[in-house]
Amino acid sequence: MNKLKKLLSLYFLFQSGLMMAQEKQVLLLDFNYGFGFPMQDLANRFGNHLVLGAGLSYQGASNWINFGTKFSYFFGNQLDENVLKPFQTSYEGLLIGADQYLSEMKLRERGYFMQAFFGGLIPIGSQANARQSLKWQMGAGFIQHHIRFVDDARALNQFTTDYLQGLDRLSNGFAIIPFIGYEYISRKNWLSFYTGVEPVFGFTQNQRKLNYDTNQSEFGINRKDFLVNFKMGIYLPFYLGNKGEEIEY
Repeated sequence: MNKLKKLLSLYFLFQSGLMMAQEKQVLLLDFNYGFGFPMQDLANRFGNHLVLGAGLSYQGASNWINFGTKFSYFFGNQLDENVLKPFQTSYEGLLIGADQYLSEMKLRERGYFMQAFFGGLIPIGSQANARQSLKWQMGAGFIQHHIRFVDDARALNQFTTDYLQGLDRLSNGFAIIPFIGYEYISRKNWLSFYTGVEPVFGFTQNQRKLNYDTNQSEFGINRKDFLVNFKMGIYLPFYLGNKGEEIEY
């Protein structure tokens, strides 16, 4: 009988800890960084990339109330689709500049995605000093990517902005963006953070009517631009209400 009472006491203490974790609503401003790799059609054009992002989310009194919005910018230096090949010389792939000297045009990956999401939390571990949770989200939004051209010497004046638009492979469209990871929100003004995996399933189309390097059109052709990101973010929490947590910002 005593063992049963002890087990019940531990159970109620655990439940009360979960309730304390839910007593306050909180706004979370986050800044995140990560790396990722492309899949499907995106992998035919670009290599691995880095990601920088920021977001604002709301967590309610229930672990099933969690929604917000995020913006992420991704970039990389590896391109597997050389759109400058028809214009390059046989000498190390250089181009002839307006001054008749050889010059280099660097190709870079640039893109972004933004989303609105909802999700939930599954409390794990001790809740005494922090809200520790397994976090899941499901987001929907917009993704866009293109090739960026870098002419450091500013010698390739023949590649005007209008002409480069026929080479940059600008593509955009709808994206589905889930996330699963671990979240730690301190109750004692310590570091609050999260980490996890964020796949991005982009269903895009090329927005340029003609590719000048191939003299062919990919306009309106459906693409599957998928990528997988591994992220870590830092939270700035702003607690709402007057009960539950020990601190407010």
